[in-house]
Amino acid sequence: MRYDHIMLDLDGTLTNPFVGITGSYRYALAQIGRPVPDDVDLSWVIGPGIADNLDRLGVPPSEVDAVVAAYRERHTAVGLYQAVLIPGIDALLAALVEAGATLALATAKPESQGVETLVHFGLDSHFAVIGGIRHPVTTTKGEVVADVLERVGATDRTRVVMVGDRRHDIEGAHENGLVAIGVGWGFAADGELVAAGADHVVGTVDELRALLLA
Repeated sequence: MRYDHIMLDLDGTLTNPFVGITGSYRYALAQIGRPVPDDVDLSWVIGPGIADNLDRLGVPPSEVDAVVAAYRERHTAVGLYQAVLIPGIDALLAALVEAGATLALATAKPESQGVETLVHFGLDSHFAVIGGIRHPVTTTKGEVVADVLERVGATDRTRVVMVGDRRHDIEGAHENGLVAIGVGWGFAADGELVAAGADHVVGTVDELRALLLA
């Protein structure tokens, strides 16, 4: 194997969280009197941090805390459990661990939600570190990646790779001197991963398996 440590994003990479995340945004925005029409596409909110998304949605700073609280209340109770595991991911993770790789999660979700999601799908035992947003320690994807690198004890960054489905994953990897693999089954816009400078882009779980186990 070319990589000793494999860092993975969660939403859009290991799971399809579309229903739970977009539903939680719609719920939270409705709570402050800013409902989103049903025909408005919100798939782009999957991947970036919530603060960036609320800014793009035009939520005034004075209302951000209320929206974040409503989102997390609904997502923790309902949305997390509406995610669907990407077919073949469970077998891939098992194969990587069997081959000797150390796996780590690096998500822009609060770390507690990353833990809960992996436990829900029975995947937590595959991961040496489950990392996510931990205010005030980590607030961006690049900071999450740096934090996970330290916690997992990876000293040779040429032997570490980051796998994700959005430009934030690619940029966070490169900020930390890591190779970045983009996956095409997530929520990136056309050309987003290439434009972000992904070192590799794969279209299927089988292609990812072949690349990681080479």
